[in-house]
Amino acid sequence: MTQYTINDMMAAYSEDAVELAGKMGLQLDFSEESLKIIDEILERYHQGIPKGIKKIFSKGPSEDQIIQMSKIWGGYVGEVFRRNLGGYWEMSKKIDNAIVLRINSTELFPPAKVNKRIVNGKEDGIYFYYQVLKNNM
Repeated sequence: MTQYTINDMMAAYSEDAVELAGKMGLQLDFSEESLKIIDEILERYHQGIPKGIKKIFSKGPSEDQIIQMSKIWGGYVGEVFRRNLGGYWEMSKKIDNAIVLRINSTELFPPAKVNKRIVNGKEDGIYFYYQVLKNNM
């Protein structure tokens, strides 16, 4: 029986993201610049969430669908961070059952960040977040 690690799981999510982006006609290459494409993709999800009066008449993605997309795109985002800034995936030492990307002593939560980007929109941009992190590492 094969034992899979957290790294294996997050790498698999990131590959799912690359495949999903390809089906959208977009190419992801794990570069810093590809995070701009991620922001575009996540904006599409954000725009698909009904707001205001539309909530009454439109059915948007379910909470479970948003969580699943957050895992897939969060896996990709985390892998971009890991490949460009270093670090490794592990279980959080601060929050039960949370997978984190640890870079030095910092715990990052890429799936949670992606979830915020989907729900809140551009104010929680991924590319900007990465630039801030990179400049403070």
